[in-house]
Amino acid sequence: MSAPRPIATSLASTPCAIAPSTPTGGRRVSSGLQRAACAGLLGLAGLLASCGEGSNPVHPMDDVLRLNHLQCEGTHNSYHVQPTEVTAPDWSYTMAPLAEQLDTQGVRKLEIDVHWDAATASFNVYHLPRFDAVSTCATFVDCLTNVRGWSRRHPGHHPIFIQIEPKTLPAMGTPERLSAMDALDAEILSVFDPEEVILPDEVQGARATLDEAVTEDGWPTLGQTRGRILFFFNCSREDCVLYANEGTGLDGRVIFADSEEGDPWSAVRIQNTPNAEARAAVEAGYLVRTFADGIASLLADGSNDLDAALASGAHMISTDVPAPRDDMAYFVEMPGGTPSRCNPVTAPVGCTSLDIEDPARLR
Repeated sequence: MSAPRPIATSLASTPCAIAPSTPTGGRRVSSGLQRAACAGLLGLAGLLASCGEGSNPVHPMDDVLRLNHLQCEGTHNSYHVQPTEVTAPDWSYTMAPLAEQLDTQGVRKLEIDVHWDAATASFNVYHLPRFDAVSTCATFVDCLTNVRGWSRRHPGHHPIFIQIEPKTLPAMGTPERLSAMDALDAEILSVFDPEEVILPDEVQGARATLDEAVTEDGWPTLGQTRGRILFFFNCSREDCVLYANEGTGLDGRVIFADSEEGDPWSAVRIQNTPNAEARAAVEAGYLVRTFADGIASLLADGSNDLDAALASGAHMISTDVPAPRDDMAYFVEMPGGTPSRCNPVTAPVGCTSLDIEDPARLR
């Protein structure tokens, strides 16, 4: 991976957050010229910023540190409320409301399971029908509105990552799934302004593929992405390929999709186990999400993978226990984090957790 080139400007102040284009024949099409123009605007903005005097970025290293230089805490099934009758140990946890997780528990990665409701043409949020169906936010729009409110009150936060797991898409036919995927993109942009979302087209820029962009040029800087949201899919292989314009890339899309080696849209990797494969993906330049634990194992014998997850360099470490519980001593927080920390694998020398996010600079 070549050395990243700092860009001394904030993307939030440029028009380069490209809105999705109009669907054509079940696929979204985005012009490569649009991406090239975006890259040119970024370069011009960076040049103008470097010519100015007395610039004072929100955080001192915002033009040096990149999106993949951080490591943050995330939650698994972030909306989850323990059912009254627990029929499976895996359901034995209740999460705080999303804004509270962001505000008091140091969480910067959320996971939301969505179920397509054909009757309302919208997405509901819960784990499983009937048996585990209670949520702190009933609809996808409700959940996103909760996050948006916190984000806008704290514009100095480093990017918030939101993992989306579609639960009902596999049972639908291809045209219906494509329609639901388009609706999911639309629901995100009904809550967030396009410039508040880190879009695949923006990261790809003038490169031929997203994979090439992140492995050769690197991710955007924290200065370009601070106060914004990045969405990614935990989808089946079939659904990821379908969402990625039938495997050609994420042109015009809103969400980064889970990927495998060789995928042109490869940028985010979901590695449930913090192993050598996860570490290799981190070193290659991809964003990686892994697990630190599972509540069933914690309740059974206390076993967890937290140390391995931290050492792997995975950027997002998901847990069922983001805050202390009465029935165990274990819970997750980033060592030395404020609340997140410099990535132990990718961050440059001189990085401190306050450079990633400083509580004094959130507003």
